[in-house]
Formats: sequence, C-alpha cells, structure tokens
Amino acid sequence: MTNDEGILLLDHLDEMAELLVGSFRRAGFDGPAIVLSEETDLPEGVESVFRLAGEDGSSAPIPGAVRDARPESAAQVRAYRLAHAGWEPGASRFFDQIEMPDLWEVAADGASGRVLDRGRLRARVYYARGGTPRVVGDVDWLDEGGTVRFTDHYDLAGRLCARTTFNGRGERFCRTWLDERGRERVVENYVTGDLLVARDGRLRHYANRVELAVDALRARGLEGQRIFYNSLSTPLFVSERLRAHPRGNVLFWQEPPRDDIPGNMRMILEGRSRTNEVLVQDARSCERLLALGASADYVRPLGFVYGFERKNAGSDEVLICTNSDQVASLEAIVRGLPEMRFHIAAVTEMSSRLLAFGAEKNVLLHPVASREVLARLFRTCDWYLDVNYGTEVRSSVRRAFLADQLVLGLRQTLHRPRFMCPEHVLDDAEALVALMRKLRGSRGLLRRHLDLQRRAALSEGPEAYRRLFR
Repeated sequence: MTNDEGILLLDHLDEMAELLVGSFRRAGFDGPAIVLSEETDLPEGVESVFRLAGEDGSSAPIPGAVRDARPESAAQVRAYRLAHAGWEPGASRFFDQIEMPDLWEVAADGASGRVLDRGRLRARVYYARGGTPRVVGDVDWLDEGGTVRFTDHYDLAGRLCARTTFNGRGERFCRTWLDERGRERVVENYVTGDLLVARDGRLRHYANRVELAVDALRARGLEGQRIFYNSLSTPLFVSERLRAHPRGNVLFWQEPPRDDIPGNMRMILEGRSRTNEVLVQDARSCERLLALGASADYVRPLGFVYGFERKNAGSDEVLICTNSDQVASLEAIVRGLPEMRFHIAAVTEMSSRLLAFGAEKNVLLHPVASREVLARLFRTCDWYLDVNYGTEVRSSVRRAFLADQLVLGLRQTLHRPRFMCPEHVLDDAEALVALMRKLRGSRGLLRRHLDLQRRAALSEGPEAYRRLFR
C-alpha cells in the first residue's frame, strides 16, 4: 500500500469529508483514504481503519472469541437461501436479503424496514447511505422485551462486516469486525476502550483507537508519508505519533465559524506540531480564524474540486423541493414570474393546499416524486429556490449546486448557506422576484452570478490539490 502521494486520514465520513475525498480523487490522488470511525457503509476507495488493522493472510481468529461454527451443509443451505433471495456476493444487500429464521418476514417502506415474527417486532432495518434505495446498512435485533441485543453492520458489498453487542440495559458493550470469510479480526470494548486484533497469527492488544491506527499504518508501510487529515481529534493524534514527512502534514479545517481558536490548533500555529499548514474549507471560518489572530503563514482558505454534473442552460425552468405545504410566499413568487415554469416536487403525498397550485398555468406538481423524477428535474431545471420550511429534501440544495442551478433563497427558510452566495439570500418574495427578473433578462449576468455562487462555495480547480501531493 506504499505510495509517494500521502494519506488522507478522516475522522468520520460526513458530507464535508466526502467532498474532500472527491476533491483528492478528481485531482488524481491515488493514495489511501482511511476513516477512523466505526462506519461500515463506506463508498469504494475509502477504507475503514478497523478492516485495515485486521487484514492479513492468516486463518487464525481471535483466541477464545465466539464465532459461527456451522457445518459445511449448513453453510450450503445458507448460500442457497441467499441466492434464492436474489443476493450474490459482492453486490449490495437489499432489506429482503438479510438472514433470519424460517417463517419470519420482513417489511419495509422508503425510510426503514422491520422483521416480524407473526406480527411481533424482532428487528429494525436501517438503510445505508448512497443513491441506491433500500440497501441494508444496519439491523438491530431485539430480545423478547424489545431491547436491542446486537446490531449487524453490512458494507456496500453486502457483506456482514461487523456486529455490535449490547448489555441487558441496551447499552453498547463491544463491536466485533469480521473479515471476508466471517472470521473475527478486531474486537473493541466500549466499556474499557481497548481493542484486540488478530493479525499474522498473533493476538495484539491496543489501549485505544490511536494506538490501533498508528500500528495499522506502520504495518502497511505508510509511516513517513505526508498526512492530510480533517479533525483535531483522533486524526491529529495519529499524525503526531508517526514519523513526519519533510513537507509536514496538512489539516483541512471543516468546522463552522467559532469564537475561539481550538487548543490543538494553537499547538499547530505555535509550531509545536508535525502539521505546518491549516487549509480552511469554509470562507466564513477562515475569515474568523484570521480575525482571532491566526497567522496567515499557517492558515489559508482552500475549497473543493466539485463534481459539477452539467452546465446551466439559462432556461426558465425553476425547481422547488418540499415535503410539506409550508413554502414561503409561494403564491407571490409564482404569480410574480408568470413567464417562468415552476416544478414543485415532494417525495411524499401533497396536501390539498399545495395541490391547488396545480391550477396555476406556470406550475407543474410532482407528488411522491421517485428518485428518477428528481434526477430528471435536477438535470433539466436551471434555477433552484430554497423556500420550503422544514427539513431539506434529499440534499436538494447541494444537488442543485452541483447541477449548476442558480440557488436563491429566503433568509427565514435557508438550509445550506455554504452552497449559496450571500447576495442570493433575500429578505422577502418581492426582492427574490426582482432579482430573478433581472438575471433572467441577461445571460451574461446570469453567468456572472453563477460564478459568484461557485466562488462563495470555494470551488477549486484540480491543480490546487495537485500542488499538495505532487
């Protein structure tokens, strides 16, 4: 696994971390991207430190660990049942392809699933992140009293890769990580914090995740590589324990603005760390750090290499996503722009109040919109209005930004300001309609405002990242 580009070390895989991984890959980075948290539904090209720690060519499990010792005939029956359910090894596993006792049944909707024994709840099924609907991520198995006793964790290749065990009070006790053959490789005790790892025919003990990660990276020949990381917690502690690269390590700071400089960052700014650069991925956070006295010798902004999916065509098609009829000033906006066509989409049923807008000549309603319908709307519309109250619908603001739609919104309904230009956040419907009229009348002006939107979101070219690792 050795490389000369470095290591991308992530605390956990949230949206900002995914954007960082995408930026490195689009810039041509071939080094490992490793997550230090417990997540199992990781996309291709991102590795778990727990799986990395237990990988070897040995057949030895953890001595004394409880494991499934089914005879070959039972394993054949299991393989037959899974194949009959339509699952093949290496493919994502859907909710109706999990293993369960005979005569039990599984039911599901768009949000989650459940396993039933003659109507009695035996397990809850939770879906994995990603674009494919109803793919299994976690399954909570319940005892007779309805308390969770263990959770099965599946990766996106459909493999049962870990199991979390709970005590009688429903509190987490330990998690066991399994290899491709179902053998136990890593056990983390949540009570004591220590870990046991079976690797290369030996049983190793670690006091915490930092020790585990340091040893796993050393075993894979990664010590001395430049480390790019995104958190002042475990990733920083790991980077401080490994031999430094001559160019030093790099922190990608992804937190929102705050009123102080974190203590661990002060260590970096005072030159007492193996990290010598802090790249801030939110424009407001960078301004705030510099205002608090952080040195520009260490701190500078660096955004993301976004994977834009299309170019804005300058059409009059406008998209609004909502899961309720609480849309701010909808009537004023629709009637104030009769020459534009508004697509209102919801993944749920629409109320009679919202359905009444279907009578407007310039409104098209999309109730219970499927993923395919939503994908088509993001491809064909060139404006997005963030004007719905309540929760954001399926990362719609981010999707609109990546589809090069001009994202406009009202201050009281804002969901994702990081993907918007401050000039595009308006106080009322009158100002919103006026801006849309102005931009609609000039293709060049629309393009300039799309450029403002990209700059506000710190959109970078690949070369900005290539300078870091090449």
